[in-house]
Amino acid sequence: MPSNMNSAARAQHSEPNITLYGRIAADPVGYVTWPTPDLHFSIVIDDAYSGITVIDGQPTFFEAGRRNFGLIRSNRYMNSLPGEVRTQIPLNPPQGMSRQEFARQLVVNSQKFASYVSPYSAPKNILGSRMRPGEYNSSSYVAGLLKSVTGYVPLVSVPGYLTPGWESPMPAHYYKGEAIR
Repeated sequence: MPSNMNSAARAQHSEPNITLYGRIAADPVGYVTWPTPDLHFSIVIDDAYSGITVIDGQPTFFEAGRRNFGLIRSNRYMNSLPGEVRTQIPLNPPQGMSRQEFARQLVVNSQKFASYVSPYSAPKNILGSRMRPGEYNSSSYVAGLLKSVTGYVPLVSVPGYLTPGWESPMPAHYYKGEAIR
């Protein structure tokens, strides 16, 4: 292995890939809107140096005590990809931001997320393709995380699937590490 830090081998793998993975939401609950199922989104950062990082929002169960049941929390796991992926959408950093900085900011903002504060909500009328105003789910979490880093929510359209929550990203203050209770 060359010892030169500016070698072509090092440069070849220096930029992480950031991809939005979509899979059926809470399988089998995501099929409630059959024949058009709901997708759950995760951000996958694939970096040759730090491995695979997956970030998404999840509802809490009893892992944080009864008081925090049914609230949105930041979920991050390493070196394991989500299963049964239905779509993969490449994500690019905003103009002027490197891929490394984009990946770093996504991780930092997910760590700063105010977990256990906002209730996890189902789409309007359960069978709806949209959330009620001021209500959020796991797709709202991912859309809000992306917006907190890029300043916008990328347009996502996956034919044959609904994406409730994507249209209502969680507000930026959830990703700033500030106490909001």
